[in-house]
Formats: sequence, structure tokens, C-alpha cells
Amino acid sequence: MNTISKIVAIGALAFLCFVWGVVATSTKIFPHRQIVRVQNGIDAIGKMEDSELPQHVIALTPDASRTDPIQRFAPVTSDDLILMTGGFFYRQDQCPNYGCMAFITDHEGKILHKWEFDPAGLFTPDDFKAFTGYPDPRNLNVQGVDMDADGSLIVVFQGRNVFPYQVGIAKFDWNSKLLWIKIDNSHHWPKVGPDGRIYAPIAKIERGAETVAATQEPSDCKSGAIFQEGVRVLAPDGTTLKEFWMKDVVKASDMQGLAYSVRNDCDPYHVNGIDLVTAATAARLPELREGDLLVSLRSSSALVVLDQDTGLIKHIVSGPMVAQHSPHALLNGNFAVFDNLGGLDTENGTRVLEINSISGVGRTLFPRDKSAPGGDLSSDAQGAIAFSSDGARMLVAETLGGRVFEVDTATGAPLWQYDLISDLAPFYKSIGKEKSGPTYGRMQAQGARYVSLADFDRLMTQ
Repeated sequence: MNTISKIVAIGALAFLCFVWGVVATSTKIFPHRQIVRVQNGIDAIGKMEDSELPQHVIALTPDASRTDPIQRFAPVTSDDLILMTGGFFYRQDQCPNYGCMAFITDHEGKILHKWEFDPAGLFTPDDFKAFTGYPDPRNLNVQGVDMDADGSLIVVFQGRNVFPYQVGIAKFDWNSKLLWIKIDNSHHWPKVGPDGRIYAPIAKIERGAETVAATQEPSDCKSGAIFQEGVRVLAPDGTTLKEFWMKDVVKASDMQGLAYSVRNDCDPYHVNGIDLVTAATAARLPELREGDLLVSLRSSSALVVLDQDTGLIKHIVSGPMVAQHSPHALLNGNFAVFDNLGGLDTENGTRVLEINSISGVGRTLFPRDKSAPGGDLSSDAQGAIAFSSDGARMLVAETLGGRVFEVDTATGAPLWQYDLISDLAPFYKSIGKEKSGPTYGRMQAQGARYVSLADFDRLMTQ
């Protein structure tokens, strides 16, 4: 009987603890915070990534026989070169020490120029005092790059197994010399303007917010740590010129619905791309000016145009895309995005979408033929696009598929395909793990953009 009584007592105590936990969670009384921390800890452990592989390896590819195989579906009609975003341990056959952060290739896959730098030389332990997790250099990755007119490379770094994941931004000259670096929670893809100014998504952690934006809706962010995000404008030397925080922009513009409509109150905006409004778009929409900021908000599946001086919202487009990335203002006055999940007319929901800047109606640019190369385009996160100087061709970086396509913009026909395959044998050697069998890995395609042959020749002789 004593044993039965003990079991009943323990069961009753456990039940009371459970009930109290439910009450505490719903009413936010003690020990609500402790329960949330435990839940967040369990969630964080579940999200820890495998450090036995470098950042951005999609999978080992035992059937691969070479790095970065090329496929051509039509004759090459341009001498444009391509700036490929790489990363640490990418293409160590070309960048043997640390991998190519970025490289310029021709359509034959020949690497003509590259940038390489020791990740351990970028950050110090003091830089990561405000971060938690495992801020090891091996956990840092090149998230996005852009190049200015002088051939300097702007690089945004993010991290895995660190919080927050938004790390910082750096500038390297044409010869990979580090010019400056800022641990400022920049993230995603940078954009370099024609005057050399740099535009980057930024983030900061806010705690204790009780409502969503300026509404009366209670915040449902269970972790209590909200990513507030915005845009930072930097001078070419890295000096901060302006900051536009979406929380403030939304309130000042009386556009609270952008925050209310999101699916995750812990990440109400998620700025993931910036472009500058073209003269053609400004001509179609009189309220806009050339140089205003076209900003992608993933959380609300919206594009907003911010005034370049005040940051106020002047134009909004939403509806045809879902969780999009990589906004572009086109020469014809419309917008284009890498639409991750909105493509009902594509096999996997991923597409490149052109959006009428006035009506907001969209049309699929790629893929248009599910049976053609790239018809299986699929990247439920990330992804990037870029257009040739005349707008006739575009590059589509399918980040989570590890492929880059060149596409005829008018017809949607694929012209060329580049698979990001790297030999990971040097990485295994660096961690003291000699791996038997295939060591080729498919790497994420973080981005690609055109570089004219004339610009390349000028930079090579400067």
C-alpha cells in the first residue's frame, strides 16, 4: 500500500505541476519565464546544424566527377562574366587556404579572379561578447556579396549555431585586402549604389514588447526576443550615413498592417533585400524618386518603397508573392523578385516573378516550362536574381538547390546552368578527419550577378 500511495502521490504532484505550467504559460505568471527559456533551449538544440560539414553544404554528391559542371542550352551571345558568391571552403582547388568568398567566372566555368581571406582573421572573441552559442570562425558564412566600381567586394557575414545569426559586413579590395569590417548585425545581401554607397539589411534584438507595432494586438512572441530590422546606408569607407528601422518607419508612415499581418511576431519584418528605384519606375509612379529604396519584407510577403531621405513608406506591393527575396527595380519600370513559395503555376512553388509596379499584378518569368531545365526550381528560403545591363538576360541563383541558371528574360528559356560543386577534401583534412570515398559536395548558390568584360579588363589593369 505504501508503494501504491507513493505512486499516486507522485502522479498527483506531476499532474498539479502540469496544470500549474499550463496556467503559468497562459497567464504569464511564475514560472512562465523559466518554462519559456526551457522551451527555447530545446528548440535551439533542435536547430543546431551539423558542424562536421562546412557552412552551406547541401549534401555530399558521390556521383560528381568535377567541380562546378556547366551545361549550355543555347549559344552564348554575350561576353559578360559572372560574379559568383562563394564562401569559406568553396572551391579550395582555386582558393586553397580558406576557400573563395567570391569569384568571377566566364561561361565556360573558368575562374578568372577570386577573393580569399582567413575567417579567423576577421573577428576576435571580444567581437562576440554580445552573441551566444558557438561563434567559431568555422560557424561563420558568406551570406551575400556585391562589388563596387573599383572592384572592391562588399561581404555580409551570418553565422550558424550563434545568436543572433546576423553578424556583420566587411569590404575587401580587388586583391582581397581587408579595408574595413563592422560587427553591426548586418545580414542577407548588400547592395552597392552607383555612387558607392552601401545598403544593407540590419537587425537588433528587442525584449519586452507587449503589442505588435502600434496596434493593440498583444505580441505572441513566446521567446520574448524580437528581431527588429531595417536598412543601414553606409558611405564607401564604412561610415554610417542613415538608418531606417522598420518599427519606426511603419509607425511614422501609419502602415501598422505590415506588422499585424505577419506569421511570426518574433520576426515581424525580416528585411532580406534592397534595390534602388530606377528612373523608369519613378516615371510611372510620380510619388517615387530615382534612388528611393525598394525593400523586401519576407514576413509580410510585401515590397515597400522607402523615401531615400526620410525613410517613409511611399508605395507598397503585396499579393502575388510569398516569402520572396532579392527585389529588383527593372528597366521597364516594373519590379521583380525571387518568389520562394507563391508559384502556383510552377512545380515546387518557386519562381522568378515580374510585378507590375502600378497594379501589383504578377507574371512568372521563370520557369515557364516544367519539363525544361530549371522547371524543377525549388528554394523555400533565400534565392537571388540579377539582370544584364540591357535586361535581356537574368541570373537565377537557386540557393537551396545549389544551381545558377541564366535565362532569356523575354521567353523564359534557360540558356545556361552552373552547378556549385566543391571538393571538400581540404576541409576534412583541416579538421583532422581523412574521409574515404567521395568528397565532392553541392554548395548553396548564394548569389550571382553580371560583370561586363570591359569592367573586368579595367579592374585587372588598374
